[in-house]
Amino acid sequence: MSAALPSYRARFPILAERSYFTAQCLGPLLEETFADLDEFRRTLTVRSRALEAWVMRMLEVTDLFEKVLGAPSGTVALRDSATACHAAIISALEPQGERRAIVTCQELHFRSSRYLWDAQLKRGFELVNVPAHGRPWLAADELCRTIDERTAVVALPLVSPVSGAMLPIAEVAAHARRMGAITVVDAYQALGIVPVDVETLGADVLIGGSHKWLCGGDMGLACMFVEGALAARLEPAYPGWIGHQNLREATPNFEPAAGAPKFQQGSPSMAPIYTARAGLRFLLEVSVEAMRARSLTLTARLIETLQTSGITVATPSEPERRGGMLCVNAPQPERIVEVLAAEGIDIDARSDAGLRIGPFPCLDDEECDRLAKRIIELVRDARRAS
Repeated sequence: MSAALPSYRARFPILAERSYFTAQCLGPLLEETFADLDEFRRTLTVRSRALEAWVMRMLEVTDLFEKVLGAPSGTVALRDSATACHAAIISALEPQGERRAIVTCQELHFRSSRYLWDAQLKRGFELVNVPAHGRPWLAADELCRTIDERTAVVALPLVSPVSGAMLPIAEVAAHARRMGAITVVDAYQALGIVPVDVETLGADVLIGGSHKWLCGGDMGLACMFVEGALAARLEPAYPGWIGHQNLREATPNFEPAAGAPKFQQGSPSMAPIYTARAGLRFLLEVSVEAMRARSLTLTARLIETLQTSGITVATPSEPERRGGMLCVNAPQPERIVEVLAAEGIDIDARSDAGLRIGPFPCLDDEECDRLAKRIIELVRDARRAS
């Protein structure tokens, strides 16, 4: 199936116009997504009569996320952002005696997560930062050495948005559980391009969303898996009516839904819910395993060509240590992005990551070769000019 993925490119309108290497930022949209958006537009014309359809679509999308994650029914909640998911969990926790440490690696986290975990110092938690010292990846033993009986939460990305490296979460989560700590994993850069089974991974909380490799529209829709026993133990600090056990029953006091849905809050934005369905269905149709295999083929091709030409790829070359994105050290990265965009090739750049290249698996080999060639030429030009 992985070799056949380029044959699906006609279902993604943007791939008829451009070589799209920014799925790590915003995934390409399917034709079906625009049909779902039209359906949503039609519901707007009937206003209150659309409420039932909206609830049913929300439940359908939740079910699709559970299938993608290999999660039992009732263990996934929908939220507006990954940061909101993180906040829902940490706000339900309090420091308990000596158990007040949050273990993380700020250097490899998404900046919004860094801000959120830093803010917990005001609530009496302690932050234990495991430094990466400029490396893209941390070994399990480095992380596990910092996790002990004082640890309340271990908060890590599955795939770093800064380096594209995949961290050894299964080993870390197993050790954290033995120490009595919970593991909160940001899998936004992994879902859709790295197979994720929550039962196998062993994280207590796993957070992701739709607008990257899952090809959802808008700025996305976040999802949060919460392990059953943990969900039963925690109570949301800031509940809302979407987390009520019965959306159709107005009771004076909050009665939490069973499982993860209790952490849902106020009325959701429906456009991201409508535009999330097609990408989730596509992923289940072709399989994450096929997407992963094709991604590894394309990124390996890019790594080999770039490194042979003396360009440093910061993302680990070992398949088991990288997600779907490559981070490349290059002079004048913003200019390279601008020049390539004018030529119909989309990549992006970040101040903390350099050039970021996320080849969507429906691209063909020739597009990767063309991109690598142009990066090599532009880097040489920049070096000569400096």
